[in-house]
Amino acid sequence: MGKRLLFIGLLFSVIFCWGQERKEYEQYMNTANELKFKDWPKAELYIQKARKSVQDKDLGDFYIEAAKIYSDMNYFDMALDYSNKAYHLFLDKDEEKTAKIDGIFAYTYSQLNDTRRAVTYYKKLLNFYQKQKKQVETVKAFNNLGNAYLVLSKLDSSRYYFEKGLSTFENYDNPVLKAFVFSNFGKLNFLEGNHVKAESYLLEANDILKNNNIDDKKSNYQVNYNLANFYIETGNPEKALLYAKNVGNYVVPNAVSFDDTNYLRTLYKAYQLNKDYKLSTETFKKYDSIRDLLNVEEKAVNVERLKVKHDYELQKRLDTIEQGRKNMQYAVMVVILLLVLVICILLLINFRNKAEKLRLEKKLIENREKELEIDNQMKEKMLVYKSMEQSKIEEIFKSLLEQVNVLKSKLKDSEIDEVSRIINEIKLNTKQDSWGDFEYHFLNIHESFYENLDRKHPGLTNYDKRLAAMLKLKLSTKEISNLLNVTPKTIENSRTRLRKKMNLTNTKEDLAHYLNAL
Repeated sequence: MGKRLLFIGLLFSVIFCWGQERKEYEQYMNTANELKFKDWPKAELYIQKARKSVQDKDLGDFYIEAAKIYSDMNYFDMALDYSNKAYHLFLDKDEEKTAKIDGIFAYTYSQLNDTRRAVTYYKKLLNFYQKQKKQVETVKAFNNLGNAYLVLSKLDSSRYYFEKGLSTFENYDNPVLKAFVFSNFGKLNFLEGNHVKAESYLLEANDILKNNNIDDKKSNYQVNYNLANFYIETGNPEKALLYAKNVGNYVVPNAVSFDDTNYLRTLYKAYQLNKDYKLSTETFKKYDSIRDLLNVEEKAVNVERLKVKHDYELQKRLDTIEQGRKNMQYAVMVVILLLVLVICILLLINFRNKAEKLRLEKKLIENREKELEIDNQMKEKMLVYKSMEQSKIEEIFKSLLEQVNVLKSKLKDSEIDEVSRIINEIKLNTKQDSWGDFEYHFLNIHESFYENLDRKHPGLTNYDKRLAAMLKLKLSTKEISNLLNVTPKTIENSRTRLRKKMNLTNTKEDLAHYLNAL
């Protein structure tokens, strides 16, 4: 029990100490923020104290807060230095804090007249705010981009962003932002040469602040500053001086800042327009002394050094990312090549298997065709053999009948009837239509032969067809003559007539080959 209580006590002590350290660091930064316009050396001392007390895990937040304070005090070199340090801690890790740093970069570069670089960061901010659906910040981003393009004299782009900001107020009411946008529309119209419309927008912005009792210093400063410069440029001394003096109500007294120098420059121009050369000279001296105190030239050198450093580090990071992307592309290409190689191998194997399958199928078909051809040849030989046998049998029976008929004339009447019976029995047992059997068996082997023959040569006789069938069976002239009981010479003549009927007389076409093709 005692050990548990001791552990809990230690835990609370650690939490308390951590809370105290954090509270101390935050107190130092809050104090520095309060003192920055009143006692800058003391404010800077508190920033250094905060740096010593801050823990590593809060270092990025410290850098952001320090960058904001230095930016407000126009120490842009220090602001960029701290922003760079924070940027490398939060980039790709915390989108919200990266956006805050982009805001510091954008403001700092716009104050340093590096407007093109400022536009880059304002656009990054706009994309972030739109994605996060932060309406106020989105309108501010539209407004800042419109102003940046005014500085770059890209009036069409400026109008586009101002109008985008103005369209937001159709469903949303924010007098401070609306006054900003209307005031900037006034500047835009003045630069476009429409002075009437410019004055209308500028006064409308001022009325919005008055009617809504807005005491916001930045918006009042901006609206009065734009009105003062409008009347200076259009040559209206009284109104120029009125609004120039109003600007002084919204600057920190005796502060060394760009806002103060802009106010004093506007005021001395207003005095000059009113021909109050004494006050104009005095105001110019104040303006010039503050400008010297700002030490713009020295800061510009430091800023350029930090810009180069930031660009180098950023480019180095981009190069690393690009190299990583290239390595990834190479890896993907290698994987794709390997996949293509595997696919090609599989396709090759598949192709070889198909080719082998086709070869085997072709061989099987060839074997079947050979078997069929051999079977047909066997059938043809059997047909020829049977036909020859039948022909011989018929010859034998014919010879026997002739001999029996000769004997019949020599027999007695009582024996003649017996012989006639034997003759009739021989005739009954002798096939009368041996050619019918031949054609029946022939058509079983070559079923479409006669059909093709009739279609191609319709004028052939039955004798011609029989001769053609025997020639198709590749029978010799002697074999055909024996089957048909005619002389070989007759068969030769019949072959010649058949060639003529088939229009093959004047060709080198072999008759048997031609018939076999049918």
